[in-house]
Amino acid sequence: MDNSSIETQAQNTYKNNMLYFQAEYQGLYNQLTAFENALQNQYYTPRYELEYKEEGYFDVVEIESGKWLYNMDSNKHAQMVKEHIDFSKKDNLFETFRDLSFSEEMLQKYEKMNPLESAIVTIAPIVNYTNQFANKDTTMKKLYKFIFMGVGLGLHLTKVHEKINAYTYFIVEDDLELFYLSLFVTDYKALTNNGATLIFSIFDDNDIFRYKIQAFLREMPIYNHYLKYFQLLSHSTDKLKIIHSVIISQDYLKFPHSAVMQIYLRPLDYIKDGYKYVNIEALSQMALLQKHPVLLLAAGPSLQNNIEWVEKHQNNFTIIAVSATMGLLEKHNVKPDILIHVDGFQASMKHLENVKNIDFFNDAIALFASFTYPEFAQAFEKENVYIFQAAATIKKGYGQLTASNVGIMSYALAVKFQAQEFYALGLDMALDADTGQTHLSEHIHSKKLDIDHVLDLEENINYHDTVLTTEGNFQDEVPTTPHFIASLAELRGILSRLQSDEQKTYNLSNGAAIYKASPKKMEDIKLQYTLKKPDLSLQEAFKKFSSIGLSNDEIKIIQQRVEHATNILNLLDSFQKKNFSSLDKFHYELLGLFMDILAEDGRDEVGDTDKVISLYIQMVSGYIFDFINTKEIDNPKKHIKKLSKLLTTQLTRLITYYKEYLEDFLKEIEKN
Repeated sequence: MDNSSIETQAQNTYKNNMLYFQAEYQGLYNQLTAFENALQNQYYTPRYELEYKEEGYFDVVEIESGKWLYNMDSNKHAQMVKEHIDFSKKDNLFETFRDLSFSEEMLQKYEKMNPLESAIVTIAPIVNYTNQFANKDTTMKKLYKFIFMGVGLGLHLTKVHEKINAYTYFIVEDDLELFYLSLFVTDYKALTNNGATLIFSIFDDNDIFRYKIQAFLREMPIYNHYLKYFQLLSHSTDKLKIIHSVIISQDYLKFPHSAVMQIYLRPLDYIKDGYKYVNIEALSQMALLQKHPVLLLAAGPSLQNNIEWVEKHQNNFTIIAVSATMGLLEKHNVKPDILIHVDGFQASMKHLENVKNIDFFNDAIALFASFTYPEFAQAFEKENVYIFQAAATIKKGYGQLTASNVGIMSYALAVKFQAQEFYALGLDMALDADTGQTHLSEHIHSKKLDIDHVLDLEENINYHDTVLTTEGNFQDEVPTTPHFIASLAELRGILSRLQSDEQKTYNLSNGAAIYKASPKKMEDIKLQYTLKKPDLSLQEAFKKFSSIGLSNDEIKIIQQRVEHATNILNLLDSFQKKNFSSLDKFHYELLGLFMDILAEDGRDEVGDTDKVISLYIQMVSGYIFDFINTKEIDNPKKHIKKLSKLLTTQLTRLITYYKEYLEDFLKEIEKN
């Protein structure tokens, strides 16, 4: 083929790619169009040149250094990559599951526990069975999802696709110019000839990259168990570490179905016990915190380092404090106006151990999430306690706010209540840059981490203990953890919905940058009130917009939840009675079952149940579908029957517990 034909072919490939992106990936198309305009108008000086070699292949030369990207036949390189990709469960992959094993004694113990006590209770029998036949020494039949770290000229993408025929590809390239040149060589639409989904991350910052990884993980999540990848040597490993940190931050690993079921059922106990539920939607509409500066005190190291300033200037603010700060506030005679608690577990009782006299907080509004650990709420005067809906929605029109920790929840509530001048101290979301401390020294989760350790690519990433970096509030970068990074992303998502441009938020902490919050030194705050706080009538507002008990309509929704649970139990019973002729048949029938169970998502009466089941499916389906996808499985019919029985038994156990809890609640309400 002569040079003019090669050039024509390259131009056509580019044109077809741009038409494809324009139709399917508008953001990427706009990005490439802007880059092309910058090239044509000489706003950008090219770093590379695309050349077609006499030997019959394309390569890229770096203009300044004269180095070649491939320095070999790029077609042969693509073929070598294709041959390198295998179906093993050992190399170049991410594991997205807990590596669990059980003794017979443990299995018997879990059989006797109720499903609220641990997520392991209803997955242990299934995991124990699949582990016997589908372990890391076995081989996958198919790669359903695949990650390309680095595109180069893209030739290896189409070659690998020929071999694995995956259903979803995550395509990452940090060099926009290099990706642009690949459009002249590789037909990206060809990767979808089997209906595959492509997710592109081209020249993205870390925040956008995390969002796209999450999108990739949400695409057919049942096939996430092992995620294989190929990385070009020329591509940085930094984003592989980010992928790892996002994987371990997934909801079903952080907040498994057992914890979420507890979150949905515990509010019923507060209703039954006659606690006041407060309408946070009404408080938002009356702009509760609009007229006075608000100071949020969270449990990061910055609060401890600046507590004397808070003590001196506390009367200048309406103070919202998280419960983990109680001991420190009492010690320094700082009285919060609103005290917020959201933790649903017994460990949070340790916050009270640091308090000498709980009466110190009698003037504060105790604003507690509806899944708060019961004994924690019982430590306070019932008259001062207001329950707000978090996650579960029982009171209609009362609003609802969900977040994974008390710092995020408190920040979001202040914004929701229309704070116009809002300062946050102690919401560090980072480690103390000098000591590596994660929280206040007396916090139950406080620890010191090694901020000088450099993470190696092969090293396991721990959700709470691995040290990474993120954008700082007062510094370019600060040390942090995957847990804090996930929290920052979560807060960003909440604030993008809640916060108006008129609301001014200021971050006083020497930690991570917070979305929409301006860095502010304490000495730069213009303090207006020095003697006492004006009367904000917070107590009157909370009393006015709260109630005890349920309306008839709210009781009816719970009755409908019982009916929905009954329908799911019927689906499981029908599935258990089916006979499957092959693993493939079982595979697709099981997908159908999951779709049928979750088909009514969106209706009030199904949301709680479906969320619990969805998390359960995410946790357990990886083990099941890995088993189905394992080459070495013998006598599949025997296994199908056993697996079907195990799954339906455990899921029935979960839903039955949920249904009976609701029924017992309704009986109790009827009695009273």
